[in-house]
Amino acid sequence: MSLLSSLIGFVKTDLAKLARFAAVSVVTVPLGAALFWVFLDVVELQPVVANIVAVTLSSIPNYFLNRYWVWNKRGGSSIGREIAPFWAMAFLGLFLSVAFVAAADVFTDLSVVFLAANFMAFGAVWIFKFVVLEKYLFGNTPLEVSP
Repeated sequence: MSLLSSLIGFVKTDLAKLARFAAVSVVTVPLGAALFWVFLDVVELQPVVANIVAVTLSSIPNYFLNRYWVWNKRGGSSIGREIAPFWAMAFLGLFLSVAFVAAADVFTDLSVVFLAANFMAFGAVWIFKFVVLEKYLFGNTPLEVSP
C-alpha cells in the first residue's frame, strides 16, 4: 500500500478526528496570535521574545484540547509518553517560528508580518504534528504506512 493510499484511507476512517484537530487549531491559533500581538504591541517585548511567550502560553490549552477532545483521553497525563513529546513538538514549531520571526525582524517592524511569519511556521508543522499525535501520543491504533 502506498503512502498516499494509506493517508487517504486514514482520512476516510478518521475524518471526524481530523476535523476536531483542525477545530482545536481554529481556537488556539487565534489565541496564540492575540497573545503574540499583546506581548508585541501592548507589552512591547522584542518580536522573538513575544513569540516565545505567546507560543508557550498557547501550547497549554492546545495540549489539553487535543488530549481530551480530539483523542478522548481521560485520567492522568504521562510525562514521558505524552507531555514531553507534545512539548517537544511545540518547541519544534516554536524554533521554526522564532527563525521566521527573526528573519522578518531583519526587514520590517510591522506586527502583521511577524504574525504572518508565526502563522506560516506553525502551518508548516501542522500535518506532521497530527500524525505524531495520532501515531505515538494519543491514538489507540498506530497509523499504518507502508513503503
